[in-house]
Amino acid sequence: MQLFDPGDLATLRPWLLDRVCPFWLQRIIDPAGGFFEELDAIGSPISRPRRTTLVQARLTYVWSHAYLLNGDPAFGEAARHGVAFLMRSARAPDGGWFRAVSSEGATLDNTRDAYDHAFVLFALAWYFRATHDASAIQLADATWQSMQERLADPRHGGYFEEFTPGRSELKLPRRQNPHMHLLEALLALHVATGEKNWLRRAGALIDLFKRRYVDLDTGALIEFFTADWFQAAGAAGALREPGHQFEWVWLLHEYFRLSGDDSVTPYAERLFAFGTQFGIERGAGLGGQGLGDQGLAGVVFDGVDAAGALTAGTKLLWPQTEYIKACVARAEWFGDAQARGMISAHLALIAKHFMRPDGATWHNQLDRGGKPLTANTPARVLYHLFMAVAEVDRLMRSSAASYNPANAF
Repeated sequence: MQLFDPGDLATLRPWLLDRVCPFWLQRIIDPAGGFFEELDAIGSPISRPRRTTLVQARLTYVWSHAYLLNGDPAFGEAARHGVAFLMRSARAPDGGWFRAVSSEGATLDNTRDAYDHAFVLFALAWYFRATHDASAIQLADATWQSMQERLADPRHGGYFEEFTPGRSELKLPRRQNPHMHLLEALLALHVATGEKNWLRRAGALIDLFKRRYVDLDTGALIEFFTADWFQAAGAAGALREPGHQFEWVWLLHEYFRLSGDDSVTPYAERLFAFGTQFGIERGAGLGGQGLGDQGLAGVVFDGVDAAGALTAGTKLLWPQTEYIKACVARAEWFGDAQARGMISAHLALIAKHFMRPDGATWHNQLDRGGKPLTANTPARVLYHLFMAVAEVDRLMRSSAASYNPANAF
């Protein structure tokens, strides 16, 4: 079936809101509690009782954003279903959030994970934008306070990976990834509320990014760290994930738009340059990481090392969506016509290689030659797909000169 027409970006919005979201909505809600977290190869929900705060929060974001876009009551009800389940079952007595619970509300993992908390904040920001329910911001404030008490690192900055009652050992290696998504959440809360405290907190994460997360030799993003924020040893320290290079480009763009701080510009330029030089499959005659006709020219790899050498020739869907978002950012930020043109080209690659015939689910990971490696479609990745399509649509509807983050799609 025709998913969307990459040559006509106006087809993206109806595809997202009239096809993808209703398809998932009909299958993903569990009346017993929360959302199912996977669909199988034919698009049926996989019924497991375990509910992770990460996935529940990401789906709550999706339905909140969808409701904001077209006011469909079904989307609004799904967002309320997500928030209610999180509050009823996943909230810890200290104001944080358990990592995993059952559909009936039993605590399965009482760890408070920084990555999960970032997505709870993100979901609450969008839920507030969609519903104007002030209790969402009160809950975000309480979540932030809990993070300061349980997860903040007063010595080295940033946040510890996790807090688990009764355990004192530090989980290593430390990661940039929870901080990247916390930055995303703080920016979303600033847009939702207009409160400068959220933007100031985002600025502290930008400072940490500049001081510790960037490889000074290449400008690439380091993934894993020691306790005091030095690059981890071995392969973990050398890993560079192209998808995260592109995700940070988009986030730095958003921070610049909201703060006016143009000091982030050269960082975004170097991230994009490293990602595009080493992180994308080259076709015949293009050099780089090419496989010729056997490769998927233009598709983003899962991993390279610090020198740009390929370490994971597989291709997940989410790095493709982050490349699209980076191209949106560059089209707005720098007037990059080539990046704007790559949006349609990359959407065409997603349609051809990743999307299933149902037009709403996808092969989550491909081998280097394009063979699907996984049967199920994880619900957590719907967040990536939704945001990327929303950003492309927003770009169509606004010029760089008139873009106002407070009214962003």
